[in-house]
Amino acid sequence: MRHLTFTRCAMAAALVLATGTAAAAPVTTWTYSITSAFDTSSSATTFVNSNSIPGQGVNPLTSYWTDSTLLQWGTVNGSIAAGSRSGLGISNSPASGTVDTNGGYVAANSYTHYNGSSLLNNSYTLSTTKIDSVLSLYAGGLEKIFDVAYSVYFVETPNNEATCPVKGEAKTCSDIFVLVGSFSDAFYYEGYEYSFEFISNPSFTQLTDAQCIAAGYDAGCYGFATPEGTSYTVDFAFRLVATEVPEPASVALLGIGLLGLAGVRRRKGAAQS
Repeated sequence: MRHLTFTRCAMAAALVLATGTAAAAPVTTWTYSITSAFDTSSSATTFVNSNSIPGQGVNPLTSYWTDSTLLQWGTVNGSIAAGSRSGLGISNSPASGTVDTNGGYVAANSYTHYNGSSLLNNSYTLSTTKIDSVLSLYAGGLEKIFDVAYSVYFVETPNNEATCPVKGEAKTCSDIFVLVGSFSDAFYYEGYEYSFEFISNPSFTQLTDAQCIAAGYDAGCYGFATPEGTSYTVDFAFRLVATEVPEPASVALLGIGLLGLAGVRRRKGAAQS
């Protein structure tokens, strides 16, 4: 009888330990930081120029670079404001703030496409570029717990109605942004699984097969398209959602308790036979 009582107590202790560990509260508020930057490698950021520009033997990436958050191209000595240059701008980088677990969305970063309509024939045109972003989470504002990385690929489509990925556009050939990265990443911390939920305004959607292929991706890619001659800003936001998950040690303790109960039942059955 004493052995039976001891086994039951051991199982009860295991259950208490397992329940106590799994019931720990999630982190209420996280500190986050986010940085975004253009990939300036020659394989990621490329320009085309159909006509030579007299006296302009410089690399457009260096000559048209305003700062680390604005890339522009177009007519020499032109401007975005005058419409004789186009550009891509990054806002809210670097940035930091706090995000509540299971709370509302908070701002991440923003991208603006300044889509000039008066670029001259003898001007550089951006062909492709990539913006890389890293979002870091900190517990207690000090300890980094997790990084999530994502990228935005930009493709300038030729303004040729015959080859536009989307036919019949009011303004010829919208340019294409494709989102690539860890939008569904999750991490485990102190008994909970935390997952990211990203949104944008305007919303990113599944692009058409023709748009994905024109951008060099397989059908089914996600992103957005920006119309010609219009400045277009996309604001990203995210939130964190927590799901309680028992820790492996708690599951093991619970298993030991159940095995102990099974052993008691077998001995009890043997004694009765």
